[in-house]
Amino acid sequence: MERSLRLNIAAGFFGMLWICAPLGAPLPLLMQAVHASSTQLGLLSAAWQAAMLAQIPAALLSERMQRRKPMWAAVTILHRILWMTPAFVPWLMPDKRELWPVVFIAALSLSSLLANCGTASWLSWMADLVPAETAGRFWAVRQRVISVGLVLGTAAYGWLMDHYTEGDSVLGFQWVFAICGFFGIVDIVVHCFVREPAFRPVEVRLPLARRLAAPFETPGFLPLTVLMAFWTAAQSLVGYTLAMPGFFSMVHLRQAFGATYSEASLIFIAAAAGAALFSGRLGPWMDRAGALAVLTRLVVLTPLSMMAWWLVGPGEYELFGRTFPSAVLWMSLAAVVQGALCTGALLCQFRLTQMYMPATGRTVAMALHWSLAGIGGAVGAVGGGWLKDVLEQSGAALGGRYAFDVLVLLQVVLSWGFVLPLCKRLAKMPASSA
Repeated sequence: MERSLRLNIAAGFFGMLWICAPLGAPLPLLMQAVHASSTQLGLLSAAWQAAMLAQIPAALLSERMQRRKPMWAAVTILHRILWMTPAFVPWLMPDKRELWPVVFIAALSLSSLLANCGTASWLSWMADLVPAETAGRFWAVRQRVISVGLVLGTAAYGWLMDHYTEGDSVLGFQWVFAICGFFGIVDIVVHCFVREPAFRPVEVRLPLARRLAAPFETPGFLPLTVLMAFWTAAQSLVGYTLAMPGFFSMVHLRQAFGATYSEASLIFIAAAAGAALFSGRLGPWMDRAGALAVLTRLVVLTPLSMMAWWLVGPGEYELFGRTFPSAVLWMSLAAVVQGALCTGALLCQFRLTQMYMPATGRTVAMALHWSLAGIGGAVGAVGGGWLKDVLEQSGAALGGRYAFDVLVLLQVVLSWGFVLPLCKRLAKMPASSA
């Protein structure tokens, strides 16, 4: 058991060297470099979220198998290989640059679809593997370790983008996505050595509609799922995916304040550092106070931290003989808090899904929960991208504010107006397991 948990953490470290490319600065800044619109950015982010629907048929299939690991490994390795697409398309299609955004969106959307074919199996596998009485502490320790991978990967990728990308060249991005794809595959290979507990038997002869309806009979399942759908939508509005800043915020730093690739990456590094620092306290806090109580407090605090964007303005500062946009310094400091709070909410979600999922049919229940939450994220991402384009083209942002600032304000409204009341409703529901 202990060896498997350590291998899980080690695999997660390598996975962070992959994920800081799609969720960090490289992907949105690559799309900006190839002149993708905010709507296209929103579609790419939404594809990541909407692809979670693939978890449902994949979960139904996996429950007919003796083991979850083989199917998970096959689809996720293909998923990671596709993340090398931005490395090779510029060489294969040098004279069709106008098609690059379309090809990237298509390939990476397919990658997201394949990834989600394995997600429910992995979540169910982890729910069976990690002891419930120490789950909060385990996920917190894991987060601290893998956050180091986020920091190292983001710093290295920022350096590569700055030093190998000039003018219309995307060579730095090509190096980044080749390397991130390699480490993504290493993550899967290492994870294959993690022990898979015996699969709990499921009555697969039940009608499909009955199997899909079963999780909703578990008290708390529906309120938790609706709650996380609204929360994911609120985060996606400002470009946050899986608790890390991305898409809109980093593009906003480059467009509005002239930040370099490395400077824009600093908010991702700061968020990862904040997650690592906070997770040491989060695990014991969740185990002591309960994941729902912790999540409720985070739902109040996280939107407040996002309002730091409203205090950003033009200007520069000098540090170690180098000039930086003042927005980079201010938002890097704010990102430490934002990363800590958003990551805390994500870890609470992991723990709450373990608590409010039925023991039998858990894989399908996990798939339904994350798929429906993903729909919320897709709506938030597409809506945020579309609204940002409309505001920028019409110049109709509030009081001359940046369009991104309007998205931040909407996130506050959605979090406090919808998510917080749902947290209070869920508190009245009994958990199915500790």
